[in-house]
Amino acid sequence: MENYLITNANILTFGTKPKNIRNGAVYVGRGTILDFGPEKEMLPKYSGEANKIDAKGRIVMPGFVDFHNHLYSGFFPNIPMNIKNVSDYNDFMNKYWWTLANKLSSDGIYYSAVKGIINSIKSGVTTIFNLHSSPNCINDSLTDIAEAFEELSMRGVIGYEISNRTGNEEADRMFKLNSEFVEEYKNNPLITGMIGVYSANEASDSLLRSIAKFTDRTKTGTVIHLSETENEDEYSVKNFDKKYCIDRLFDIGLLNSKTILASTNYIDETDIDIIKESRAGVVLTPSSAYYKGLDFAPIETLIEKEIPIGFGSDGIYHSIASEASFAHRILRQKLKGFTSGNAEISSILTSSNYKLANNFVSKSIGEIKLGSAADLIFVDYLPEHEITADNLHTHLIFGILQSRIASSIINGTIVMRDFELSGIDEKELNHKFEEYAKELSVK
Repeated sequence: MENYLITNANILTFGTKPKNIRNGAVYVGRGTILDFGPEKEMLPKYSGEANKIDAKGRIVMPGFVDFHNHLYSGFFPNIPMNIKNVSDYNDFMNKYWWTLANKLSSDGIYYSAVKGIINSIKSGVTTIFNLHSSPNCINDSLTDIAEAFEELSMRGVIGYEISNRTGNEEADRMFKLNSEFVEEYKNNPLITGMIGVYSANEASDSLLRSIAKFTDRTKTGTVIHLSETENEDEYSVKNFDKKYCIDRLFDIGLLNSKTILASTNYIDETDIDIIKESRAGVVLTPSSAYYKGLDFAPIETLIEKEIPIGFGSDGIYHSIASEASFAHRILRQKLKGFTSGNAEISSILTSSNYKLANNFVSKSIGEIKLGSAADLIFVDYLPEHEITADNLHTHLIFGILQSRIASSIINGTIVMRDFELSGIDEKELNHKFEEYAKELSVK
């Protein structure tokens, strides 16, 4: 991996105390940020470096993290479906979603991942937390996905959506696959394994205890859907010893700083207090919630109680910038203030979500500092005013999040440069995408 110097950069460092270096440069080597600072100091220092990348005055900042994706659903949109007999979200999942997931082949899984990763790169995402499901093609499914991540140089945290939905034997196979994947990739520079659970209600106590024992021994992270739909606690109380979903997870020992609770649309303040006590994080998926006709999590309470927050696409879109913008509009509406939500969403994007991510990934991400991963994006935004601590949030929300991504670097590898993907024949890949989309369309 070659060393190179990024010049003519408008650097935003992010972190707890974000800084702006208006005419800056970043020196990258071995996938790591080795140095950065004002260009007038950096150019003489690295005058012998032949490899230079001109950022053209664009914002250079850490890439976005998609904390919750389902890349296996990449070919699901636009497949014709009859929804006249669908009564609610759970009915939709049973009649449509799982029917398609059951059709996935090994190649289909791989190309679904490729499609989603490419769209993510174009959207400025440099790390994807991917939760997979393919009940009729479990074996090797995670390694198929990991192959796509490695070939496209995407940083990933990958797990299987373990569930008792199709029986205890199948759940055991899912857990075995997932745990073996975690062990196999524990020293990989780009990919980390995590344990996935579809939801507490689709996992028996014995399965959850096995997962808790494994994650405690291996210090592995976990992602679990929690209270995504309105009736989950009612079901849990009826079927699991009169316990709410979050109480089961807490009592079994599955809530800690390496736990992500996803799509938490119907949690309440008591749930949030338990989340805070356990130091778990929450991932918000606003587009998904509205797409499914569900409520959205109480973001204002999560922020007030200082819960670590990240944003996820849930496989609906691939732009975390769009998810953050959507969350910003929801928060402003809830708080009713003219400037409400600006600083809060900015803080999540520049600090809170990276703290959460760094509990999972093998190399520090989310801040331009010495020794952190060279996961950087060039945003096609040329601000007329200097970015300061007082106006960072408005630059971010009303400028940066609305702008195109020109270039992307992951682990030091240039994956997109001046809007062109590196080493990827999209036309050829689109033929493959069409082939496997048709595979799912067959009745």
